[in-house]
Amino acid sequence: MQQGISNNVLKTRRNATLKRLTSGKSFIEGSLKQIGVKCGNPNCKCSKGEKHISHILTRKIDGKTKSIYVPVAMVKEVTEWVEEYRRIKKRIRKVTEMNEQIIKQHVRVSRAVVSNLKSLKQQQQT
Repeated sequence: MQQGISNNVLKTRRNATLKRLTSGKSFIEGSLKQIGVKCGNPNCKCSKGEKHISHILTRKIDGKTKSIYVPVAMVKEVTEWVEEYRRIKKRIRKVTEMNEQIIKQHVRVSRAVVSNLKSLKQQQQT
């Protein structure tokens, strides 16, 4: 995040990003993976090494990777959901960065005000 941007500008940008956070589209956390699987039929091509293509959605839950099967008919839709989740996550990071800058600027301004008040008191006492 850039230094020197005013709090008002940061807040305006943050609010605009928050408004764009979701587009009303569905989303899902995880990664869509294409894997090769064997069906178990001893006469099938997969028993000789040419595996069937399957898709799974994986994500971490409590430190463990969980997978769910994604039907072929849903692969395109689930891909869009995963992409939407990633887009939202990027915007959340941007909002977080802007809020961190707002906090840091507030601290700098507050300290400057306190320092200026102390200087003013010292000048008035002399």
